[in-house]
Amino acid sequence: MRLGYIGRRGIYDVVRRIAFEVGLFERGDVTVVDAGVRERGEVVLRCGDYRCVATELFTSIPRVLGGGKLGVDLGASKNGLAYVWRGTPLLHAVLDWGAVEKILKGIDGVEVHIGSSPYVDVKKATSLLGCGEVRLVDELSASWSRRWLRDKYPELEEDEIDALSFTYHDGVRASLCGNSHP
Repeated sequence: MRLGYIGRRGIYDVVRRIAFEVGLFERGDVTVVDAGVRERGEVVLRCGDYRCVATELFTSIPRVLGGGKLGVDLGASKNGLAYVWRGTPLLHAVLDWGAVEKILKGIDGVEVHIGSSPYVDVKKATSLLGCGEVRLVDELSASWSRRWLRDKYPELEEDEIDALSFTYHDGVRASLCGNSHP
């Protein structure tokens, strides 16, 4: 899976910090286009800063591809996110709560895996997901894959590694509409 990007180099540099594989001035399996150019693509970016581009990519690409897994590592001041489609990591970011809130409200049809520990309030995040399912992943049990992921993706921050590790675990499935499933 490869993203293509058509547009200004400055915005490409931002997209490259968020996407695992993205080609400059080429079409990909999903093409991201800068709104400032007259090209067609599946995702059109109308902004250029890291926070906004990440929000747009995390909400738009899952819609284009249909499904996938979103790993969320909640923290006190920064939160790690990772999006995986058919086993292939596509996106990663470290964002503030406001951006995570927009992403969780804007996604649909994605399997959300949230790290659960005594130090985080998962209710705050799950309340944004509407009527769907979430997988609560024990951070301690997911920790076995951190070293392997750190070696494979040395460019990722610790919060992104944690979020990515959550997507590889089934966790405990919870329905947000009242019916819990074991």
